[in-house]
Amino acid sequence: MTSFPVHLLSPPTDFAPPPPPVLNPAQMIALKDLETHFGKEGFVSPVKEDDEAMEGLNEVEMMFLSKETFIRFLTGCKWDVLETIARLEKTIVWRRTEKIDDVKAMADDCAPESETGKNIVLGFTSHAQPIIYFFPHRNTTPVEKRRAVHAVFMLERAKDLMSEGVNNTVVIFNFSGKRQGPPTNIGTARATLHILSHHYPETLAFGIFQDLPWIVKAFVNLMWPFVDPVTKHKTRFGSAHGNMEMMKEAGLSKEVVLSECGGSLEWKYDHTSYWPKLIETCLRKRSADLERWRSGPRTVGRSEREFRKHIPLPIYSEGITDSPEVHIPISEDVQSYPTPPAPSTTTSTPV
Repeated sequence: MTSFPVHLLSPPTDFAPPPPPVLNPAQMIALKDLETHFGKEGFVSPVKEDDEAMEGLNEVEMMFLSKETFIRFLTGCKWDVLETIARLEKTIVWRRTEKIDDVKAMADDCAPESETGKNIVLGFTSHAQPIIYFFPHRNTTPVEKRRAVHAVFMLERAKDLMSEGVNNTVVIFNFSGKRQGPPTNIGTARATLHILSHHYPETLAFGIFQDLPWIVKAFVNLMWPFVDPVTKHKTRFGSAHGNMEMMKEAGLSKEVVLSECGGSLEWKYDHTSYWPKLIETCLRKRSADLERWRSGPRTVGRSEREFRKHIPLPIYSEGITDSPEVHIPISEDVQSYPTPPAPSTTTSTPV
C-alpha cells in the first residue's frame, strides 16, 4: 500500500478567513425572509421525491441551511426570494432522496467507481479552497452504470474539508492520457450539470479545463454562447503544461497541483490508502462541526463561521498521538469507514 500524504486534506496553516460579505438593506431583508420561512414552527418537507409523507428539518439539514447557503442560493436566483425558496425546498427533498448526508452509505455506493481515481479531492488553493480533480480518461465504469452521484459525492467531501469563510472550490478537468473506457454519455453529463446548477449554486470558484479532445471542444463551443457571464469569468481552457499563469489566477501554486496537471506534486492514486483517509477525515470534520453547531441556537440561518473550523492535522496522521486539546472523536451517528478491498485489476477495453 502506498502511503498517503494526509497533509493534503488539511488547509494551509497560515490561512486567514476573508471578511464576510457586506449586504445592502434589500439583501438583508431577503435573507431574513428565508430565515423566517425555513425556521418557522411546523415547517415540513417531503421525505423524498414522489412521496406524500412529510417531516420537519433535522439538525444536519438546519446546519446546511446556513447564512452562507442562503446567500449562495439567493445569488444564484438573482436575489428573487420566491424563486430561492422554491429551489431550496427542492434541494432539501433531493438531498433526502439521494441520502446526501449519509456519508457512509454514499461512500459504500461510490467506492467501486473510485478505484481508478477518476475523481479526487486533494490539496487546497492559497485561499483554502479544496481542489477537485476530474480525470475522464480514467473512467472504466460501464456507460449504463455511470451516475452523476459520484461527482456529487466528491463535491460534498470537498465541502466537508472547507474551513470558516470558504464556500467554494477549484475544479481541474484533465482530459489528457489514454482513455480506459468509453466516454460519458450525454444523459449522464446533462444530469450532472442539472444537479450542479440547481443544487450547488455559486460553489465553483474557478474551473480549469485541460487538453480538451475535439469532440468536447465542439460541444463547449456550441454551448458557450448560452453560458452566463459569471461562469465564463470563472472558467479557463488550456494545456496541462506551461499554463501556470492560469493556475495562479485560481490561487494555485505549482507545489499543490499534481504533476500530470502542470504542477510539481508527484503522487500516484492508490485507492486503498486514499479512500479510507478521505472518508475518515470528512467524518471527523463533520462530527466536530455538528458538535459546535449544537452548542449554539439550533435553528437555520446561522453563519458557518460559528461552527465550521479548521481541525489540526495531527488528528488525521498515522503515528502521531492526538493530544486531548485537539482530539475530535467521531460521534455515534458518524461512524468510521473501514478499509476498502484492493482495487480490481479488470478494466474496460480502451476505445
